[in-house]
Amino acid sequence: MKIAIARQDLLDAVNKVKTVVPSKSALPILSHLLIETVDTGIRVSATDLKVSIQCVVDCDVRQPGGLTVSCQRLASILSELPDKEITLTLGESNVVELTCGRIHTKLFSMPSDQFPPIREFDVKPVSFKQGVLRSLFLKTSFAICTDQARYNLTGLLYEIVGGRLTVVATDGRRMSLCCEEEGVPDDLDVKVIIPAKMVNELQRLLGEDDPVEVFIDQSQAAFTFNSIRLVTALIEGNFPNYDMVIPKKHDKEAILDTVRFSEAMRRTRTMTNEKFNSVRFKLGGSMLTLKVVTPEVGEYEEDMEIQYDGENVEIAFNPDFILDILRHVNSEKVCLVLRDAMSPGVLKPYTEAPVDNYINVIMPIRI
Repeated sequence: MKIAIARQDLLDAVNKVKTVVPSKSALPILSHLLIETVDTGIRVSATDLKVSIQCVVDCDVRQPGGLTVSCQRLASILSELPDKEITLTLGESNVVELTCGRIHTKLFSMPSDQFPPIREFDVKPVSFKQGVLRSLFLKTSFAICTDQARYNLTGLLYEIVGGRLTVVATDGRRMSLCCEEEGVPDDLDVKVIIPAKMVNELQRLLGEDDPVEVFIDQSQAAFTFNSIRLVTALIEGNFPNYDMVIPKKHDKEAILDTVRFSEAMRRTRTMTNEKFNSVRFKLGGSMLTLKVVTPEVGEYEEDMEIQYDGENVEIAFNPDFILDILRHVNSEKVCLVLRDAMSPGVLKPYTEAPVDNYINVIMPIRI
C-alpha cells in the first residue's frame, strides 16, 4: 500500500475517529487505526468493539491495500509535521514508512487483517437532517445515567412509532424527553437504547442541514453522514415506561423568564456544595423566592417576579438539574408545573401553542 495525502486532511480524519480508541485494552490492535484504500482515497477506521467510527478522505492512491498504525503515535507525529504532502507506505514486516519533505519516519505496525471487522447493514435507512437529530440528543443526553449497575439506563431511548421520533434519558432522579415529527415515516416501529458514548460522538460530529442516514436492527445501529460512518452495539434490556413518569395531575403552573431564571439559578449554585446541593423554591402570589442554606458556607435568597396564581407551595430541587435543562431551552419563557413538595416537578418551554415536545421531569429533594 502506498498513498500521498495532504497532512491536514489526514490529521482531520484521525482527530474525528480517535476518540473511540481505548486508552487501555487487552487487545493491542484496538490502539491502532485501520487505514485502507477505497475508490478515490482512504478509509480511516477506529473501534473499541462497541463503538466504531470510519472516515473517508480523498487522496492519491499509488498502490491499493491496507495498514494499521498506532493512533496515539500517528496523531502526535501529524500534529508536529509541517503542512506539506505526506506519503504513507507499507513496507516489509508491517513497517509503515511516513515521509514529509525531508522528514522520514518508520512506525512498527500490526497486520491489517487483525483489525476487527466493522458491521455492514442491509436494512433500509431512515434519513433526518443532522441538526434535528443533534438537537434531540443535546436536549436529553445530560440526563443519561452514569451508574453502570443500572445498565439499561446508561443510554438514550430512541423510539419511532406513529410517525413520531421520541428520545428519552433518565437517571432515576430526572427524566428528559424530546420529540420530532417532521420527516419521520409513519410505517416504522423502532425502540432501541443507544449507548451514551455513541450519543456523545454524534453530538460532536453531526452538523446542521445535511442528511444523516440511520440504520437500525435488533443489536446494532449505524449513522452515516458526509464522509463519516458510526456503528454501535445497542444496549440490551428494557427502558422504563417514560409515559408513566410524566405527572398527569399537577395543578400549579408558573411562567418564568428563561434568561432571568437561568441567571438566578447560577447565582444560587454558587452557594451550594457537594453535600448540600439544593435550592428551595417558594411560590406565592406573583413571586418566586429562591433560597439556599448551606452549613459552613452561608445563606442566599433571591426574589423574582413570575406569572403564577395558584396556591402557595414550597419545594426543593438540585440546581444543577434545573440548569442542565435551561441551557437547552430556546423559548423566552419556561413553564414550571408542580403539585406539592413531595411530587416531581415538570419544567418545559412555554409557548402559546399547547405543544409538549420537550418535557423534563425532576424529582424533588426532601426539605
